[in-house]
Amino acid sequence: MFTSYLKIAWRNLWKQKVFATVNMAGMSIAICAALLLSLTAYHEWSYDNFQENKDHVYQLYRQDNTGKGIRVNKSFSEPMAGVLQKEVPGVTHVSRIGGGDMPVRYKDKNIYLDVEMVDAPFLEMFSFPLQQGNKQTALGNLDQLVLTQNSAKALFNEENPVGKALEVKIGDRWKPFVVSAVTDNIPDNSSITFEALVRFENVEDYSNIRDNWNVSSYPLMVEVAPAVSAAAFGKSLVPITHKYLADLINSLKSMDGVPDKDGELLRINTIALKDIHLSPYSSFGSGLRPFYPWMMLMLACLIIGIACVNFINLSIARSFTRGSEIGLRKALGAMDRQLMLQFWSEAFLLCLVSLIVSLLLAVLLLPYYNATFRHQLSFQLFRNGWIVLGTALGFFLVTLLAGGYPAWKIARVNIIQVLKGKLNLNRSSGVRNGLIVFQFMVAAVLISCTAIIWQQINFIHATPLGYNTTQVISIPADNAPLQSRTAFGNRLATEPSVVSVSGSILNLGIGMDGSSGNWTRGFDHKGGHISTQCMVVDYDYVKTLGLKMVTGRDFSRQYGTDSSGVVINEQLAKQLNEKDPLGATINTGGPVYHVIGVMKDYHFESLHKKIEPLMLTMDAQSRMNYLFVRVNTDHPAAAMAHISAIWKEVNPLAKNTPSFLDENVDRLYRQEGRFSRIFMSGAILAISISCMGLFAIAVMVVAQRRREIGIRKVLGASVGSIVVLLSGDFLKLVLIAVLVATPLSWYLMQRWLNGFAFHVEIRWWMFAGVCLLAVVVALATTGLQTIRAALANPAASLKVD
Repeated sequence: MFTSYLKIAWRNLWKQKVFATVNMAGMSIAICAALLLSLTAYHEWSYDNFQENKDHVYQLYRQDNTGKGIRVNKSFSEPMAGVLQKEVPGVTHVSRIGGGDMPVRYKDKNIYLDVEMVDAPFLEMFSFPLQQGNKQTALGNLDQLVLTQNSAKALFNEENPVGKALEVKIGDRWKPFVVSAVTDNIPDNSSITFEALVRFENVEDYSNIRDNWNVSSYPLMVEVAPAVSAAAFGKSLVPITHKYLADLINSLKSMDGVPDKDGELLRINTIALKDIHLSPYSSFGSGLRPFYPWMMLMLACLIIGIACVNFINLSIARSFTRGSEIGLRKALGAMDRQLMLQFWSEAFLLCLVSLIVSLLLAVLLLPYYNATFRHQLSFQLFRNGWIVLGTALGFFLVTLLAGGYPAWKIARVNIIQVLKGKLNLNRSSGVRNGLIVFQFMVAAVLISCTAIIWQQINFIHATPLGYNTTQVISIPADNAPLQSRTAFGNRLATEPSVVSVSGSILNLGIGMDGSSGNWTRGFDHKGGHISTQCMVVDYDYVKTLGLKMVTGRDFSRQYGTDSSGVVINEQLAKQLNEKDPLGATINTGGPVYHVIGVMKDYHFESLHKKIEPLMLTMDAQSRMNYLFVRVNTDHPAAAMAHISAIWKEVNPLAKNTPSFLDENVDRLYRQEGRFSRIFMSGAILAISISCMGLFAIAVMVVAQRRREIGIRKVLGASVGSIVVLLSGDFLKLVLIAVLVATPLSWYLMQRWLNGFAFHVEIRWWMFAGVCLLAVVVALATTGLQTIRAALANPAASLKVD
């Protein structure tokens, strides 16, 4: 029986090719967009789900309640790991994590690998299965090394890697290691990644940080027993902070810190492994905020909702041509449920074809979607049965929503009316108007959000950062030996386009190597404790970056004492609270520094954060991880290519590509750029589908009011007054939609902007512009139909029975 309904539905749709094509196009595009957005949300939520201990492994971070707000530190000092293991009940394993790209050589083969330095229990804490070796003993010795399957193949081809000796260049020294195990390749949805593992004690500066509570350099991961809840573990960390971080707590008191609800000025908080990917406080997070997947899912639902509204409006508008058919079938005894099933089968068939088309579109658009929005989606996700079930359930709900209401409404019309070939659906005008308001409210929200995000991105690009971004090239040093860096500097000294060269252990922005970071140091000063960002730099750092000095001087080769000197920013100068900061001493528990200069504050981190205290130091033993080259040329691209070639010549193992600092800064705001593109695409799609629905309503309303229009013209109404009359009803609905959308948009965007320490203010004229745009779109969509109706011959209109 249902098969016969489908056959009849196919014939009816084939007769109405224009209706079917328009409806199918809108629904196909909407389903395709919703499918891609839903897969994006699922992919983000799937991170670390493969980890067996995801509910019991935590990353720690420190929260300081200062007088100026909350300050977060993601790194801990080296002794903290041992303290947690020995003194906190329920802790089973602890691991520090540090490292990065390092040269690895085996015989005559040299490659770069992401070598992470971890503690021995790392492989027991995390679910990275071993193909060879034993996870309990794989990192038992300091000279043992674990490879992934891909890195083992890159180094050894088909040889058995276990037991083979190789070398890793850590700092300026090659250290020997023996391969002890091989893991499976790291899943795409893992927050923690590596290509090789060695023991943490191999960190280059381990002798300096060992037992040093004043240096916080590395993230800390802790596994607790299953019986220990996150809340209980958090409470057990309070005595640790009081015992070992008392100086920091006293410093916060001296700075008028505001205690939290439990009276704590300093607290060590936890992030569960399952939440790390979307946590802003994690060292291994993606930079996305937790609401990002929800935003994807909500946008998908809104686009599908608009398409369903459009489907309903077009279905009801089309029913005017089927009054005789409906009346005849009811006169011959057709029951309401049979008519409902017939109309729903047509909707089901149309939605099924739309689903097939949308899947084909998704396959074709997926590479472009991944490239545009920087995703890594694949249809392998459909191997998950829950995704297939969710897609099928969503499709069924869409057919019920899009086809069910029109079928129910049409099937219940009065038989006398339909036998006359008339359908009076005026009672549904309230629902119809509500649907129009919903469509344009969604469109207005998306347009408003897009406009505000676009303004914030422009603000970010226009805000002076306090240093030169357009003429400075950032080059990841890739563990290059000192002689290579020296040779590079000597070569550049002869280049006319090069103004100066310097270096630092930390980059600015996010470089082509994908890394960024900070280094926090604490020290006591005048009875209080001060926490500051620290950056080890080379000579000419201030000159190369174009920083401005307030007082004092930069590091200079003419002064032999500059190895114990520091240059500080204005924020740190305020915290020192010295009448004249020049000459002030800073005792970090190791070397004693003296201030030689104060520079103006500059945004060494993103605009999401306030400018923190900062001090620049020099250390002949520290390796410069990044080189900075300032150029002065009208051909920056050619200068970049030339300098890159020189760097590759002096350091043949160079892995990462140099980049200008403005490119590094742009990468800090990839999330915002992604938001802008997604909202813009969603807004265009929502407006397009909404206009289709509004056009269908205009056709339906004009058809219903044809006699009224004819009578008004006979009584002397002008064409203009009739156009205003017909358009006015639509404009009222659009204005209501904008009024509803305005506070919702303001609330959403205000919460988003609060994530920036520096941001634009939301202005009233932004929403006025959205309102004007919505009015123009509505007039353009309905104008043609209303003008045609107003110009129609009233005699022809009045003949319509």
